[in-house]
Amino acid sequence: MAKRTTVTLSDQDEQTVRTFADPERPEAAVLAEAAEKLGISITPGASEATVIRALIAAGAATLREQALERGYQQVADMYDEVHDADEAAERRRRYAERVDRVMPG
Repeated sequence: MAKRTTVTLSDQDEQTVRTFADPERPEAAVLAEAAEKLGISITPGASEATVIRALIAAGAATLREQALERGYQQVADMYDEVHDADEAAERRRRYAERVDRVMPG
């Protein structure tokens, strides 16, 4: 479902849109490549709305990737904590066995 939304752009936002819409700028080529991967075609002379949609989609895709990376890192950190706890317990057990051999009770 498509929805038309009114968005007020700041001067900086407008400059960003102009920059990414200018086919002479490297930013436009990068956006076109990123948008193409997301199924959005940006042709020369694309409308402002198309450029804004592409910027939103590219930004959202980047943030999703960062969120996934953060989640993967959290899982890795949890695994390290659990794994380290098991290893620490095993080291304590081996140490206790060595001490018991050297200093019989």
